[in-house]
Amino acid sequence: MNLEWYYTFLKVAKYENYRKAATELFTTQTTVFNHIKKLEGFLNVELFDNVGRNIILNENGKLFYPIAIETITTYERGLSRIKNSNKYDYNLNIAVTTYIASYIIPKFLPIFFKVAPNINISIFVVDKSMAREVEEGRYDIGITRELSGLKNLSYQRICEGQIKLVVPDIAENKNINDEIEYFKKYRIFSDNHPTYWKELKSDILKLVSKADFCSISSVNATENLIKSKQGISYLPTYILKDGDNEHIKFLNSKHIKDPISFTYMLWNKESSEIQLFLKLFSRFIKNEQDK
Repeated sequence: MNLEWYYTFLKVAKYENYRKAATELFTTQTTVFNHIKKLEGFLNVELFDNVGRNIILNENGKLFYPIAIETITTYERGLSRIKNSNKYDYNLNIAVTTYIASYIIPKFLPIFFKVAPNINISIFVVDKSMAREVEEGRYDIGITRELSGLKNLSYQRICEGQIKLVVPDIAENKNINDEIEYFKKYRIFSDNHPTYWKELKSDILKLVSKADFCSISSVNATENLIKSKQGISYLPTYILKDGDNEHIKFLNSKHIKDPISFTYMLWNKESSEIQLFLKLFSRFIKNEQDK
């Protein structure tokens, strides 16, 4: 297995676009495409589906995504430990969900390393059994969007931010200002958050009994499908602040109360390093909301 295929896969999964992935990898679209095809051939599954001129991560791709992240993380952590065996005073093992790994950790880590250059961080993508594994000591800290399975763990809840309806911002929709009309016109991409969608679906169905829901757990895939005018969804407002917002917009709901999203930090032991991480991460999330 060529690890370069993993790196390419993660970039394509991030953008769901060969051109953008190639730009970030400083290579050609042909090379990116060939890496993906070789990886799919090795795994004997397709990782992306074609939707018109766009590509989206399919179920096989979603299953492989955390595996790719963990593989690359393990590889890079091993290299880092060899190269910097005497550089760090402390190492923190952090478990995060796929969403946290994609949207939050890349922006937070540079801030942490600037404040605490003597602390090494290892990131692991864990979408299931996180609380149990933090409790067992495999990870020092867990960061998740769902509070469940706690026994002897300490935790801190942070307001992740406001959730709003995201819709295609196109000319034909310029006179639509009511979410009911969007619910009637578009497929609703649901289940990209583990807690608020059950109640949200119920509220939508009270307004539009024949609303068409499509379950997509990936926030990134949901975002790209909306950009390609395939549907609508409720997403955290801050994730689009620094991204490409062309052709999409947030709609102020008139009939449904917008949900609030939370992030939870879990830990099982006390240390000054853990407390520093918790303090900085909490401050980082708050600052993101205030921008």
